[in-house]
Amino acid sequence: MEYAELVGVYERLADTDSNNEKRDILAETFAEAGDLLPLVVKLVRGRLFAAHQREELGVSSSLTLDAISKSTGVSESALREQWRETGDLGDVAAWAVDNQTQQTLFSESLTVERVHDSIREIASFEGDGSQQRRVDEIAGLLADADPEEARYIVRTALGHMRVGIGEGTIRDAIAVAFLDGSDAAVDAVERAYQVTNDYRVVAETAREEGRDGLEQLDVELFRPVQVMLAEKGESLGEALADAAPDGTAVAEVKYDGARVQIHKHGDEIRLFTRRLEDITEQFPDVVAAVREGVTAESAILDGELVGYTPETVEGDDRDPVPFQRFSQRIKREDGVESMAREVPVVAHLFDCLYDGETLIERPFETRIERLEASFEDVSVRPDEPRAGLEHSRTVRAEVDPQADDEADPPEAVTDLYREALDAGHEGLMIKNPTATYQPGTRVGRMLKVKPTMEPLDLVVSRAIYSEGRRSDWLGRLYLACYDDDAEEFREVGRLSTGYTDEELEELTDRLEELIVSRDGRAVELRPEVVLEVEYEEIQRSEEYDSGYALRFPRFLRRRETLDPTDADSLARVERLYDEQ
Repeated sequence: MEYAELVGVYERLADTDSNNEKRDILAETFAEAGDLLPLVVKLVRGRLFAAHQREELGVSSSLTLDAISKSTGVSESALREQWRETGDLGDVAAWAVDNQTQQTLFSESLTVERVHDSIREIASFEGDGSQQRRVDEIAGLLADADPEEARYIVRTALGHMRVGIGEGTIRDAIAVAFLDGSDAAVDAVERAYQVTNDYRVVAETAREEGRDGLEQLDVELFRPVQVMLAEKGESLGEALADAAPDGTAVAEVKYDGARVQIHKHGDEIRLFTRRLEDITEQFPDVVAAVREGVTAESAILDGELVGYTPETVEGDDRDPVPFQRFSQRIKREDGVESMAREVPVVAHLFDCLYDGETLIERPFETRIERLEASFEDVSVRPDEPRAGLEHSRTVRAEVDPQADDEADPPEAVTDLYREALDAGHEGLMIKNPTATYQPGTRVGRMLKVKPTMEPLDLVVSRAIYSEGRRSDWLGRLYLACYDDDAEEFREVGRLSTGYTDEELEELTDRLEELIVSRDGRAVELRPEVVLEVEYEEIQRSEEYDSGYALRFPRFLRRRETLDPTDADSLARVERLYDEQ
């Protein structure tokens, strides 16, 4: 398949704002892709690896400019000027190819396979000279590209396609292309993606085996499952009433740490975050605890890693460290064992998704029984280092399903709530014991309760460099919530306070890796960084495309374990506005 054909699909997608039209364009493309279906499914999103794979292309804006200049002969200064005018390095590449000062004597046609394989190979480049090899690989593709092809080669390398395609559109297109497009077909594709996190697998299975094949796709060891998410409960009484329609609920301490999914088969153990990132190497102490305490031969366990101060972690009154301190362990590459001693952790386990057979369709109370049978408690030993391993603190509560939401909760629940807050944790999770596990879904059968209005988790969509002393840092950050219906981010305000110099410098280093366009001191970013912010109130506003604006937002912390689509939704912003 010539790459130009796929570029034509990109242009059709970019030319329409209709989600239904985008779905139909993709469905037609998938149906005609033949053996190239897995490649096409990846390329239309600009993501060449499954969500749980650790490979990164490592292609920066400056590296891309070098590649464009090398392949076309256009000076970097001219490219940067064009970048300031267009705001898109893909458009810069198209312009440069159209105005190149050097011609390739021999060119090779671009196929979908070549573009996919060449860009994917970039992730394997390591060591001395790896950056130059990345430049050469991209430049080699651009040298054989026409302007339109060059535009999308660069956008693919940067992971920012600008064609308005989200996961929901991919899902619906697969359902139309290979099933009947009904709601039931969409649900089957959605469920298959939730347990595989790989639309390549889902698309091929739907085409070859239909809905029956999708239903056979299942949880698999060392392929992390999207975690089930909780909705916000406004009070203990309301949460208990919502989560316990049959009169029984489970209350569980809500820890302030990092969600962890533990996969074990024999001696092989791997740890994944809620963003499906592999953090096994960063937590050898947790691996040691799992090896000692998990008695099941094979298991997938769900829990929360919490960091505690070394002087309290072995006692009964543990003192949690601030999340910003704990989060340094997630990013650590050097000195991992010394860091494990400085910030010892306990894995608080609360669910079992697999113990030799898949359990996600089983009720929560069954999964808890299987969890208890799959492991034994392990005491934390910072000096070894070895993490702690234990069941999350829970109580079972009987609730009158006819009671008013404001009825007094059972004493055992209020006692646990108070103890959780006194211990420095966030509050409680309220769970329905009959509920199945629904990967990647926020469900009303699992609610979180905190003592005050919950801060918002928002994505940084664009930024402006500060003035004066902080002029080298991106200190003015535009914040966006997620519009589930449109599968787009909607801005709700601008943040400029609350961070220390150290936090702002670290945040700038991360954001500069995500720059996709510049206009003077303003930059547009790939929406990947999630921040937790507090604010005074929510106002109506025409300034932002959400229709709302946060009054006096203030930085609390970076939510490193959250995926961008885990950010608070526009619907939640609207609800909070109405409840003020």
